[in-house]
Amino acid sequence: MLELVTGGSGSGKSAYAESRICEWNRQDPKPLFYIATMYPYGEETEKKIERHRILRKGKGFETLEWYTGLKLHLEEGSLQGSDVLLECMSNLVANEMYMESGAGCHADQAILKGIRELNQQCSNLVIVTNEVFSESVPDSPEMKEYKRILGRINCEIAAMADQVTEVIYGIAQQKKEPDTLVNRTEKPGVDSNKSGESVMCQKENRVHIIIGGAFQGKTQYATKIYPELGLTDGINCSLDEIRNCVAINKFHSFTRRWLLEGRTKEALLTILENNRSLQLLISDEIGYGLVPIDDFEREYREFHGRVMTELAEQADCVERVVCGIPQRIK
Repeated sequence: MLELVTGGSGSGKSAYAESRICEWNRQDPKPLFYIATMYPYGEETEKKIERHRILRKGKGFETLEWYTGLKLHLEEGSLQGSDVLLECMSNLVANEMYMESGAGCHADQAILKGIRELNQQCSNLVIVTNEVFSESVPDSPEMKEYKRILGRINCEIAAMADQVTEVIYGIAQQKKEPDTLVNRTEKPGVDSNKSGESVMCQKENRVHIIIGGAFQGKTQYATKIYPELGLTDGINCSLDEIRNCVAINKFHSFTRRWLLEGRTKEALLTILENNRSLQLLISDEIGYGLVPIDDFEREYREFHGRVMTELAEQADCVERVVCGIPQRIK
């Protein structure tokens, strides 16, 4: 059994993950390991490490401080048949990218090879990762690459996982469950029930919106259900192209450019309402994280949120993609 657990900082995902692996271990006792990936590089990290040690105290974990080279640590089958909690993927990615002993530009390949080996050896495995993909302020090139690699790894692990859980303020939301067959690749707007039987949502020929944090697999999902549609790129298309495009990708980048030109929300919404050809709109969620200091960045984040709120109200279907897994929210 492999479960991927994601969530924001301080969301309660660590406590949830520990409860899951300990529950399985109580039902069928076996060696129980905690793979710690946070390197103690300063007072702040040392305090976090100590807090997690206190949380694990008395639960039977043997701690393994493996900061890089996961597959190398597993070569002798040291965790065969055991239960394992790995925390946290965001730290492991940073270590592999930036530590001298890490894999550098090959971090994603190295980590995924290690995870596949770990999953093969373990009886039960819980992996904790981080939701760091929903900010409005543009990232530095280094941060963008870090998020791209972490996002790719999260999607790959989610695809191989039996269960994927997002923890929001201590509340566990199941994105993928062992007894649920999800098939959304045949027709747009298809939902599914527990048995996997397709349930078609009512269509009124209005736009289908796909949202989620950066690098969550939104575009890949969209092209599976709309293989025939050409995507207009919101980063570099002309602003007037919104009048007759059929599908637009990176709509958050388009609204940024629209606002930079001094154009209004009302004008944008009117144009989109009059575009009878528009079928699909894909956008990053950018309303999370700290409120930006820069005046324009604050205005942009709120502008995009207001536009998306009005579009979602009129949409036939709104889906949110987390770790490559779509969930219909309207």
